[in-house]
Amino acid sequence: MSNKAMIKNQSSAVVLKAGLWYTVCNFLLKGMAFITAPIFNRLLSKAEVGDFGNITSWITILSVLTSLDLAQSIIRSKLEHGDDMDSYIWSILSFSTIWTLICYGAVCLFPQFFMNFFQIDNMGYIHVMFLYFLVMPAYSMLITKQRCYYKYKMFVLLTAISMLTSLGFSVLLVLLMKDDRLSGRMYGYYLPLIVMYAGIFVYLIFKGKKIKLKYWKYACVICLPLVPHELSLYMLSASDRILIKRISGSEIAALYTAAGNVYHIGTILFSSMNKSFAPWLLDCLHLKKYQDIKKTSQAYIGVFLVFAVALLLVVPEMILIIGGKKYMDSVYCLPPLFASCVFQFIYAMYVNIEFYEKKTFGVAAATIVAAALNIVLNLLLIPMKPAYGYVIASYTTLIGYAVLFVMHFFIVRRMGMTHVYNTKMVLLSLGGYLLLSLAVNLLYTPKLMILRYAIILVYGAAVLAVGYKNRKTIMALLKNRKKKKAAPQPEEVSETNE
Repeated sequence: MSNKAMIKNQSSAVVLKAGLWYTVCNFLLKGMAFITAPIFNRLLSKAEVGDFGNITSWITILSVLTSLDLAQSIIRSKLEHGDDMDSYIWSILSFSTIWTLICYGAVCLFPQFFMNFFQIDNMGYIHVMFLYFLVMPAYSMLITKQRCYYKYKMFVLLTAISMLTSLGFSVLLVLLMKDDRLSGRMYGYYLPLIVMYAGIFVYLIFKGKKIKLKYWKYACVICLPLVPHELSLYMLSASDRILIKRISGSEIAALYTAAGNVYHIGTILFSSMNKSFAPWLLDCLHLKKYQDIKKTSQAYIGVFLVFAVALLLVVPEMILIIGGKKYMDSVYCLPPLFASCVFQFIYAMYVNIEFYEKKTFGVAAATIVAAALNIVLNLLLIPMKPAYGYVIASYTTLIGYAVLFVMHFFIVRRMGMTHVYNTKMVLLSLGGYLLLSLAVNLLYTPKLMILRYAIILVYGAAVLAVGYKNRKTIMALLKNRKKKKAAPQPEEVSETNE
């Protein structure tokens, strides 16, 4: 079956089914990070927690610069090079590898400069970081290919192995390396990933066989404009921790890091659902199935909001589990951060349209503006109240993501494509959640704890009632299997509906 025929065979139910399984599996697997966070927060000092947060922030930022985010092009390339995907992936992986080696060479030539710039006093950490940058794109490209065809089983397997081994080794080394627990946290987490990703790297070499330079050009045209976008996006989320550490110190940064660990639950939810929605959306745009997009996107937004509201209501308990009473002050970071996640979730729907149309320069410009605004606001406001820098940074992050949504909405509007979504529902969802996130701060005080628990019970009962009422639809979705009376499909197609 041709690549175009494969795209036509995707039903609108596939995205909901795959999205549900991505979300459930991601929560189960990455929930391990949530479970182990209290261990690390208790074994490491606040300063060490803040230092590790600084390292992971730089890894997040530098991974974009070194990989050039070429894996992003795979979803779009499926529509044009689906019959030669293995060669395409190996070609762009080779380009990423060459560029990473050039960057690593520059760092090795001026080690002291970069150690000071990153505020990392151990060059060994930087060497591990670049080993990770060399092989990490292989993993990103493989799982991106899998989700292009809705193969959530392979995605779950790879995620499970990487998550369990890295967290397991982290806990072990932190316990063993009592005199240098930060090194145990760093090496224990990243070295197992490097070994696993190196194996995937070799696998992709044998699968791809040939490097085709035409694919270098194709990927660069799409992705190079996205590098400033992704870099600015990560700066929007990671620069807060870096600036808080510089201005307020490691202990204040640790409060923001603890809040970030809880906020990570919302980003898991967002990324899990987007992993299935983005490929399906591009397929539907390719076939001009606009009514299917509008109908499915409404359910997509609704499901996300149900979870997002639930997260707001249990913030104090999550902080208590993650870090204990010494991190309870960080509860007031979470309402604006979760609101940021909702804005991120919605604006990504519009970015996907821009990505399909290959209008990626607008994507980059919008994110640069939002990131610059976030950094400027942090530099202006955090020094005014350094002790509350962790709360200030959460609100500047919300402002940045809100600006991003507005800019991407108008970019897509100029393209004449806003009709594919229900604009009224989008705006009501954003406005309603924003107001709720501001109001819920009052419920976090101990005096109103009973009222908050009552609201949680009522909300939970309402969600269960709606779920029970629609149980037949939900079960049909979970059990959905496309049955074809035509000739058998190739293995790659049949697996998409497992």
